[in-house]
Amino acid sequence: MPYRNFSAAFIEQYEADRAAGRTNPYRTDDAQAQRRNPARDCSPRLHRPAFVRDIDKILNVAPYNRYAGKTQVFSFVRNDDISRRGLHVQLVARTARTIARLLGLNEDLTEAIALGHDLGHTPFGHAGERILNDIYHTDTGRYFNHNVHSVRVLDTLYARNITLQTLDGILCHNGESSQKTFRVGATHDFAAFDTLMEACDTDEKTIATLRPSTLEGCVVRISDMIAYVGKDRQDAIGVGTLADDSAFSGGVLGVQNAEIINNLTVDIVEHSYMRDRIEMSDEAFANLKTAKAENYERIYLSDEQSRVYDDEIRPMFAELYEAILGDIASHDESAPVFKHFIERIERQRRLYEADSPYRREDPRRIAVDYLASMTDEYFLAAHRFMCPGSRHAVQFRDYFYDMRRLGDDKAESAS
Repeated sequence: MPYRNFSAAFIEQYEADRAAGRTNPYRTDDAQAQRRNPARDCSPRLHRPAFVRDIDKILNVAPYNRYAGKTQVFSFVRNDDISRRGLHVQLVARTARTIARLLGLNEDLTEAIALGHDLGHTPFGHAGERILNDIYHTDTGRYFNHNVHSVRVLDTLYARNITLQTLDGILCHNGESSQKTFRVGATHDFAAFDTLMEACDTDEKTIATLRPSTLEGCVVRISDMIAYVGKDRQDAIGVGTLADDSAFSGGVLGVQNAEIINNLTVDIVEHSYMRDRIEMSDEAFANLKTAKAENYERIYLSDEQSRVYDDEIRPMFAELYEAILGDIASHDESAPVFKHFIERIERQRRLYEADSPYRREDPRRIAVDYLASMTDEYFLAAHRFMCPGSRHAVQFRDYFYDMRRLGDDKAESAS
C-alpha cells in the first residue's frame, strides 16, 4: 500500500488558514486548566504553562520509570528490541502530537494525556489487568481497570494535583474501543469527574460509555490504537510468533507499521480538520477494525503466553495478594508492602499534604495498588520472596534460547 499524502485541496486550505491566522475553535486553551487545589502549581511562568506542568509532573512520578519494566504485549522474553510499556506511551505521544499540531489543538495537553495514560497498568499487560480485576472483584465487588488506576496513581496515590483535562483524557483513553467518530463528553468539573470514577469502580458497563471531554483526549484515544496495531506486528515477528506480515490484509492502511501510522494520520486529519469531533473515513475505519481483528487472531490469542498466564501467573497473583494482606494485617513494617510501597507513598504525599495516612485505607485497596505498581521482574522477585513455598514459577526465554534450541536439534539429528 503506498503512503498517502494530503490532498491538494486540503493542503491549500491548511496553508490559507495558517496565513490568515485562523485557529481551531475547539482547541483547549491553557486558561481552561482546572486543578483540585488551585492554590498549588498556578504561579505564572512563561516556560511552564498549565499542561507543560502536567507533563513534568508525570515524567517525574515514580511509576513513570516503571513503564520500562512492564509488558506491552510479549512477556517472558528477554529481548531489547521488543516494545515495553514505556516505548508504547512515547509512540502514542509522538503520533498524538503530530495529529494535534495539524488540527491546531493543544499539543501540551495531548502529550500529557499520552504520557500518563498507562501509568496504572499492571505487570504482564492486559492479562495481568484481567487477573487483578478478577481477584479484586471477587474479594470486594469492585472493579480494577488500568485507565481508572492511572488516574488514581496521579490524583490520589502521589497527590500530583494534575489538571482535570489531563485526568479526564487519561480516564477516557480506552484504546481498545474502535469507533469511527469520537465526540467529546461533558465532564467539566471535578464533582462530575469523581462521580464517573466511582461508577467505573462499581459498574462494569461504565467503561464502555467513557468519552474524553476534550478533542485532545479524543486524539490520544485514537492514537493509542494507531501506535500499537502495526508495532505489535513488528514485535510478533521479532519474537518469532509470526514469520512475516504477509498474513495481514492491509487495505487502505497498509500492513506495515509505518504505513499504518502515516495513512491513518492523513485520513484522520483530513476528516477532522476544524470540526468538533475526531473522525476517520468509512474505509479507514473498516480496515482498522479488520487490522485489530487480525492481530487478535494471529498474535494476541495464538501465542503460547496464554498458557503461562493461566497456569502460573494467575495463581501467583492470588498468592501474592494473600501474602500482602497478611503482612498488612500483622502490621509487619519490615515487609515489602511497607518498605517498598506504603512508606514511599506516604513520604511522597507529605511533600504536599500535612496528613497523609495512606496505611489507613482498605488493605485490599492497598494490596491492589501495590500489585498494579509492580514491573514484571519485581512481581516475580516479590513472589519468590513472599511466597517461598509456592509451586508456581516462570522461566524466561533468554537471548540465546533459539540458538540453544537449534544446537539441540542439530545434536539430535547427528545422533
